[in-house]
Amino acid sequence: DSATINNPKNTVDSAIVVGNLVREALEHINDNRPFFESEHGPIHAFKDRKRTSSEAFDDEYFKHIQWAHMASGGAGGGMRWPNRHPHVLTPGMRREQYKLSYFSKLVDWENFNRKNLSREIKISSVDFAAFCCADEEQAVVYVLRKNDLKKKMVNKEASPVNVKVLIPGLSTGRYRVTEFDTQSGTNKDVHIIDHLTEGNLLIKMNGVASDIAVSVKAEEV
Repeated sequence: DSATINNPKNTVDSAIVVGNLVREALEHINDNRPFFESEHGPIHAFKDRKRTSSEAFDDEYFKHIQWAHMASGGAGGGMRWPNRHPHVLTPGMRREQYKLSYFSKLVDWENFNRKNLSREIKISSVDFAAFCCADEEQAVVYVLRKNDLKKKMVNKEASPVNVKVLIPGLSTGRYRVTEFDTQSGTNKDVHIIDHLTEGNLLIKMNGVASDIAVSVKAEEV
């Protein structure tokens, strides 16, 4: 799997592998320590094959991995080894980090005893991959389109799709749901859901073209 991350064929498959690796790592941690992937990037392609990805591809590859890492329960977005000339993160990667930091303010990290639910969460469309971590009062979800690629990247002109997810394990109560536009780095929509019965919490996201991040947080009634 690490070969898939370090020698990316497209900007989506590597993110899915990262989500799986974060889940696997968390399963081996028994004392609530945070997990941080400290080495990702096109290592094999750059060092062994002497190939440098285009900046646009690399920025999107970086973006999808950082969101998959965080939404799967990892600490932050992981650490990218630039493996470019010059050996620094691109301005686009820095912008993606800023967007993630803005989203992070929506989460009460000190009281978020999260666990990975990427396999337990249900999603209405097979065209999207879902990454999720949650406890009984909060959840973070990242939804990434995987069926419509153009030049190994997500097709920016793909038709928007309405997507539903079912998140298990949340207590009954009132929740603030914030949909975050990862393209613009701003909140797309904020709404309140009253979760009155035990069972899955239904989140509806309208018009998802490429990807979207969602924060779910309990509200005092």
